[in-house]
Amino acid sequence: MNNEPKLPLKIRILIGIIAIPSLILAAMILSMLINQTPGEINYFEVVYSLVGVFAMYVALTGKKFF
Repeated sequence: MNNEPKLPLKIRILIGIIAIPSLILAAMILSMLINQTPGEINYFEVVYSLVGVFAMYVALTGKKFF
């Protein structure tokens, strides 16, 4: 059985709401890569979108990593 403690639902919802802008940025970056449209992507934008994907994973699963 999986008896690991999970984050409370209110915290998970808050993390999910805060992660939405970075997920939109990740979608924009993927769209630029798929459509091969010219544009500059900074490392900060890539890191910010990866943090958003990680935050959404934490929000959906409720796992504690720290």
